[in-house]
Amino acid sequence: MKIITNIIRQITDIWLKGVRQMIISITNITLRGSIMILLILLIPLLVMGEDEFVGDETCLECHEGMSETLKFTPHRLSSTIDKSLKKINCVSCHDGANIHIENPSTDNIVNPSQSNYIDAAKLCFSCHQAHTGLDNYGYDAHSTVEMNCSSCHKVHTNKQSLLLDNNATFCLKCHTDVKSDFTRNSNHPLKQGNITCLSCHKFSKRSNNNMAYDMSRICQDCHPQQSGPYLYEHDAVEFYSVDGGGCIECHEPHGSQADRLLKQPTNNLCSSCHFEPTHLTAHPGRDYDSYNCVSCHTDIHGSFVSKKLLDPNLPSKFIDNCYQSGCHQLND
Repeated sequence: MKIITNIIRQITDIWLKGVRQMIISITNITLRGSIMILLILLIPLLVMGEDEFVGDETCLECHEGMSETLKFTPHRLSSTIDKSLKKINCVSCHDGANIHIENPSTDNIVNPSQSNYIDAAKLCFSCHQAHTGLDNYGYDAHSTVEMNCSSCHKVHTNKQSLLLDNNATFCLKCHTDVKSDFTRNSNHPLKQGNITCLSCHKFSKRSNNNMAYDMSRICQDCHPQQSGPYLYEHDAVEFYSVDGGGCIECHEPHGSQADRLLKQPTNNLCSSCHFEPTHLTAHPGRDYDSYNCVSCHTDIHGSFVSKKLLDPNLPSKFIDNCYQSGCHQLND
């Protein structure tokens, strides 16, 4: 192969010198004749271009078995299937094959996983629009830190998702602070295998690039019993902020030392928003401060009967009837 290539290059050099001389000498030939001659002279270039294409069979002589790692993925080689919607060859991703077959070195062949993030992105995005088509890549945190696509994806694998692993544990290699959150007293069951990072975080087919935006809806996919709708909503549940709002106003999404993923123990958490006089002042003679807020305000996500989210069965919990006393109405 190397000898044939060298011979073709020598013939091409001689031929190009002849072409230059012929172009100079045809000044007296008609325009139509000149065009015909030039077309004839271009034929060797077209033939040479076809000869220089490196087919998959050439690559697989040395890289035996690599086509099998693509067999069940969107990157399967066109040469291995009867019909292909898009032409995919080894050289579609690995440029420099002509030189590489003469001198098999890792330095003269393109390996996208080892390329800088811009070159890798240009190559991958020439076919894949999942991120760019929805304005995700270029705006989210992963692109701003110049991550190569191979940081999360692997091409030569039999996984259709092309992820490094389907459980997305590769996320924790960078997000070490989040990894520690999952070891806290109360945590989302990531380590138990019930969920993955991708259960809550979407990186393609998203309509907004704020990772936390619409987090409440994602929470409600697994916690529908807290989602309502209720006649009387807890304002915090419906709250919106640039940090996400909603459920994460009160809960740590990954893990917390407090029960139920709460950011603080219940009373401290409630008092961070509710600055009313304490129940000890409002109800002299009873140590209401010794009670947890949710002892009375049980419907903390929302209620069908009480604006103050009070327990409808509150009278049975205490000697004095809070509703009959006139201080609290059930729908107050």
